[in-house]
This record gives sequence, structure tokens and C-alpha cells, in this order.
Amino acid sequence: MIGASRFSPGRRSLLIGASAGALLLGAGAASWGRLTNYRAEWLEQVVRENLPGIDIDSTSLKTFIEYMLTTDRMRPAVIKATVFADQYIPWLPAQVAKARTGLEGLERHVLTEYLVGSNFFRVADPRRATITYDGPAIACVNPFTYS
Repeated sequence: MIGASRFSPGRRSLLIGASAGALLLGAGAASWGRLTNYRAEWLEQVVRENLPGIDIDSTSLKTFIEYMLTTDRMRPAVIKATVFADQYIPWLPAQVAKARTGLEGLERHVLTEYLVGSNFFRVADPRRATITYDGPAIACVNPFTYS
């Protein structure tokens, strides 16, 4: 009994808290690379999940992802937070109407940008060809700029 009285509840709480903190720190350090690339992972997920059965060229998909990460649409903090929540806490955006609507619009935008900038609409059967992203589509080309 003497030894048990020397171990106080406050000390126990401190040790439990320190252990939990060490575990979280270790897990955070191990997944830091993933946490810094969550938007890239989300973009790839959106394209691949919306085009099942389609052979997508991985190299050009990376080019698309790099391009999308530089666009103004992906930069606002609210977009970053919503994408982060969709990646790591998927039930949260599903419960918040504004986040759900924003994600749906962002997914449509991402998929549209990919499809229009790729050869998807230029091949006879996208299920039988490899889809490659060629670059952002220019919406309106001025014919007077070319000689």
C-alpha cells in the first residue's frame, strides 16, 4: 500500500497525456507528407472515382493536378478546409449543406477541367483508349492573333 500512495492521480494523468501526445506527434510526423499533399490526393480521387473503367495516363494526370493546384479556385482557405474535411472527416461536409454544395460544385469544376483538357472527347471510345491530359483548354481562341 505504501508504494500505491506515492503514485498520484495527477501524475497518472500527466503520464497518460504525455504518452498520448508522443503517439500523436509520431503519427503526425509519419503522415506529414500525406497531410501536405491532401489536395493533390483529393484531385486524383475525384478524377479516378468519376471515370471508373477508364485508363488514365498517370503522368499527364500529375500534370493536371499540378495545374489545378495553381488555379485560383483551389487557393481559398475555405476550399482547402473543405477538401481537408472531405479527405479526413468525410461525415462532416456531408452534414453541412454549404460544404456539401461547395464540394459538389468543386468536383464538377475539376472533372470538367480534366475532361475538356484531355483527349476524352476526341477518341472514339474512351473505355478503349488511354486518356491523357494535354493542358487547360482555351475557352475562346481569337482567330486574329494567328498569322
